[in-house]
Amino acid sequence: MSFWRKLANKIPESGRLSSIPASIIDQAYLHKPAGLFNRIFNAIYIRAVYLTMLIPAQFIDLFVSMGLGIRYAFGSFFVTDDLQEHRLQQQRKYGTIFSKNLYALLAAIFGLISPKLVAFYFTPDRPESKGTIAAGGLYKGSELEVKQPETISEVQEIIVAAAAAHQKVMPVGAGLSQGQQFLPADEHAVVLDLGKLNKVEIRAEDKVAIVGAGAIWADIQKAADPHRLALEVMQASNVFSVGGSIGTNIHGWAHRKGALVNVVRSLKIINAQGELQQLTPEDELFYQVIGGFGLLGIVVEVEIQLIDNHLVKEMGTAVALDDYPDYFLEQVLPDDTIKMHLYRLDLNPNALLSKGFAVNYVEAQAEPVQSEDLRMESNRGSRLNQIAVNMARRIGFARKIYSDSEEKRVLANDSPALSINKTMQPPVNAMFHPANSEVELLQEFFLPKETLVQFIKNLGRILMDHHVVLLNASVRFVLQHEKSLLSYAPDGDRFAVVLCFNQALDETAKIGVKKWIREAQELAVQLKGTYYLPYQAFTAPEVFSKAYPKATEFVQLKKKVDPEEMFVSGFYKRYLEPKAEIVNHFKKINAHDFGGFLTTVLHRVDVPKLFSLLEDIMSYCDTHEEIYTQLCKRMGEVMPNPFTDFQRILGSLSAIKEDLTAQAHALIFQQRKVCDGLVEIGYPGRFVRDFKGKFKVTGKIVAVYEQPSITDYIQTGIPRPYDEFVHLDYKAPSLASLPDNSADIITCYVGLHHFPEDKLSAFLNDVRRVLREGGHFLLVDHDVVDEQSYSMAFMAHTIFNAVNGVPVEEELSELRNFRSMEEWKACLDAHGLACALTGPDVPLIRHQDPSRNRMMSFTKGLARAHQEMRVAEDKPANGKIEDKGVSKEGLTANSLFSRSDQNGKSTSTPGMVIDQPSYQ
Repeated sequence: MSFWRKLANKIPESGRLSSIPASIIDQAYLHKPAGLFNRIFNAIYIRAVYLTMLIPAQFIDLFVSMGLGIRYAFGSFFVTDDLQEHRLQQQRKYGTIFSKNLYALLAAIFGLISPKLVAFYFTPDRPESKGTIAAGGLYKGSELEVKQPETISEVQEIIVAAAAAHQKVMPVGAGLSQGQQFLPADEHAVVLDLGKLNKVEIRAEDKVAIVGAGAIWADIQKAADPHRLALEVMQASNVFSVGGSIGTNIHGWAHRKGALVNVVRSLKIINAQGELQQLTPEDELFYQVIGGFGLLGIVVEVEIQLIDNHLVKEMGTAVALDDYPDYFLEQVLPDDTIKMHLYRLDLNPNALLSKGFAVNYVEAQAEPVQSEDLRMESNRGSRLNQIAVNMARRIGFARKIYSDSEEKRVLANDSPALSINKTMQPPVNAMFHPANSEVELLQEFFLPKETLVQFIKNLGRILMDHHVVLLNASVRFVLQHEKSLLSYAPDGDRFAVVLCFNQALDETAKIGVKKWIREAQELAVQLKGTYYLPYQAFTAPEVFSKAYPKATEFVQLKKKVDPEEMFVSGFYKRYLEPKAEIVNHFKKINAHDFGGFLTTVLHRVDVPKLFSLLEDIMSYCDTHEEIYTQLCKRMGEVMPNPFTDFQRILGSLSAIKEDLTAQAHALIFQQRKVCDGLVEIGYPGRFVRDFKGKFKVTGKIVAVYEQPSITDYIQTGIPRPYDEFVHLDYKAPSLASLPDNSADIITCYVGLHHFPEDKLSAFLNDVRRVLREGGHFLLVDHDVVDEQSYSMAFMAHTIFNAVNGVPVEEELSELRNFRSMEEWKACLDAHGLACALTGPDVPLIRHQDPSRNRMMSFTKGLARAHQEMRVAEDKPANGKIEDKGVSKEGLTANSLFSRSDQNGKSTSTPGMVIDQPSYQ
C-alpha cells in the first residue's frame, strides 16, 4: 500500500471529522497522569479540546452530513433499482450522522461538565492491527499470528504445522473473554480464530443442535426458533461463542440445570497431535475439556441438548437480602413452574448491594411456540440504550434511578409473556464501544448458602470504598459439579454473585481495580467460596491454589494429553504451569534493617514513603518482575524534586569517594604510600582524585569501564582524571590490552559478582598478570553469609536500579553471583592473589550498610608464599604432599558453589548483564 493511500485511509470520511478530537479526548483519558496538579491540567486540556476542536467539528459534520443526505435522497429518484438501494443506504447513514451531531450540539453544555457524555459517541473504531486483545486492551498480544480456518481439516493442518515450527496455539471464539485464557504466552504463537466454524444444524426430532465452535448463541436461537426449540443453558447475553462458553463452562439463569456441561451431549476436539477426537460424558476427558480453557484440545464441534421454547412471564418478588437464601431454597427451587431465576441487587452508589428483589420466569404456556418477531440486537444497540448506558457510566445518580425504576417495573408484574428465546436476549450491545480509555468488565464469585449474605454485604462495602462504577449485579444459583478439576462448584451447590462494571484503563485506575478484585477474591475464598477464572488475571497465586486445589491434577492430565505443551495461554503460564520455589526478596526487607542503605548509601528516596509504596504495590503484585515494574512506574511518588535529587546524588558521590578512599588507605597505607600505575575497574576514574589525596600516584592511570559518557564529569569533575580508557564488557571482562606488571594498584569497587562465572578465572589471571609483584587488588563486594544478607545485597541492587530507571529486562537479567568474603578469598588465593591481613579481620563496611559491601586487599606474591607454607605444614613424614582436593591449577571460580539469580533459581551459568552496573 502506497504512502498516500495509507494517509488517505487515516483521514475520516465525510461527515466524521468529529472523530479526530474525540480520539484525542479518549487518549487523554487513557493517559491520565498521577498527581493533583497534573490531573487538573489534564482536565483543562480535555475541555479545551472539547471546546475548540470537537464542537466546531460537529458543526462541520452537521452541515456536511445534511448536504450529503439530501443529495443521496434526491438522487435516489433518478437511478436504477440497484443504485437506488445504495443511495438510500447512504442517505440513511448520513441521516444518522446528522441527527447524532445535532443531539450532541444540543447537549454541548453537559460535555463541559463531563466531556465523555458527548465525545464518547464520536470515538472512532479501532484500526485493524496485528495480534489480538482481551478485556478492551487490558491484555494484548501484538505479535501474535491470527489464523482463521474454515474447516475442521484446516484446523488440523494448522496445528500440525505449528507443532513442526515449535509454535504454541490457542483458540478464540467471539473474542469477548476478559482474561488471558485465549492469549498465548509466547508472542510468536498462533491464535486460532474459529469464527468461520459457525455452522448450525438443528435435529428437531431429537431436540439437538450440532454447532461449530465459532457459532454464537444468537445463531443457534435463530436456527432453533422456527422448530419451537430453545437453549436451556447460556449466558444472559447471546453474543458469546459456543467454543468459548465450552472452554469456560458457563452457567445462566436456568437454576435447575446449572453449568453448560449438563446440556452437552458430545463434542469434537482437535488434540495436541492434530487428531480429530470425539468425546462423550462417558469419557474422562469430556469433563476436563469443558471448563479446560482450551488447554487440552481445540473444540471444533458441539452437540447441545435443546428444550421447548415455552412462553414465560417475568414475575418480581420483594425479598430482603437476609431472607434471600431461604426464599430461594424454600419457594423457588421446589416450584417446577419457575423455569429461570435471578436475584437483582441494588446499584445505588451510596448503598451498593444493600438490597435486592427476586425475578422469576414462570411458565405461562405449556405448548412450545415460535417467537413473534425474533430479531437480534444491532451491533452497538439502540441509540436510546447507548445514551442510557453512557449516562450510567458517568453519573452515579443515573445508576440509582435506573436501579429503582427496574425494581418498580419488575415488581409491577405486568410484563407480557415472552418466549424463552426472546427472554434470553436482553439488550447488552450498547456496552460495546471502540474507546481505548475504558471498558466494561465482569467479575463473578461463588458462595455457599451459609456465607452468601455475609459476602454480599462485605462486597458492597469493598465496591463503595473503591468507587466502582457498578452497572449490573445479580445472584444466580449453580448446581454442584464435581467432575471437572477446575470446577467453580466442586463440593456443593453455589450462589453466583455476578458483577458488571465500567473500568477506566489509565494506570492509576488499573491499580485500583486490581486491589478491589483481589480483596473480593480473598474474601470469597475465606468464606468457603471460589471465583470465576475466565476474568482478569489479578489473583494472588496462593488464593488461586486455595480456590482451585485440584489444579495440580489438571496439570498432570495436561502433561498426559499434551506432553509438548502445544496449547499454552497466559492463564496457564501464570497459574497452572509448575514453577520452582521463588524467593520474593521484596518481602525479606524492612525499614529497620534496610533503611541504612537508603539513608547512608543511596540517599535518594524517603525511607518511610518507599516502604509505604512497596507495601501498596505488593497488595496487587506478586512476582519480582511485576513489583519492580510497578516500582519504576511509581518511583516519582517517593522521589524528591529534580534539584534536591541532584544535590543528593552529589552528596552520595562525595560520601562514597571519601569512605572507600579511607578504607583503601587503612588497608594498604602501611605497605604502600606510592602507587606507580593505577587501574580503576567499573568506573570512569570516580575515585582517582580522592586516591591521589591519600597516596602519591605516578605512572599511567587507566579507567576500565563500559563507555565514556558526558555524565562521567559528574562523577569525576573536569578534566577526566585518567590517561587511558579500556572498554569493559561485563559478559566477557578482560584486561588483555594492559601490559604485564604495569600497575601497583587495581581497584574493583563494582565487585566481581556481576561477571559470568565461566569468565571469572581468566579475568582474575589478567588481574594478577597486570599487577606488579607485591601489588594490591582492592576488591569491594558483598559479604553474603546467609539468606538475610543475600536478600539485603539483592535488594540493594534492585532499589538502586529502580531509582535510576533501569528497564525491567535488564533488572531481571543482571548477574548477582553473591558469595561470602571467605569464598572470594579462597577464589583469589587460587589465582595468586592472597589476602594480606596482618591483624584482626575487622570488616571494612560502610556505616549502616545492610548489604555488607566490604573492601579487602589482595596482594600478588603472597599467595605463593602462603602456598609454600601450607605445603610445608601438610607434608607428612614420608615426604608426599597430602591431596586436599585441589588441582595443581588451583581452585577455579567455577568450582565454587553457585548462587541464585533474581528469581531465586540456582544458577552456575553465565547470563546477561546490564549496560551499566547498578549498586555494586
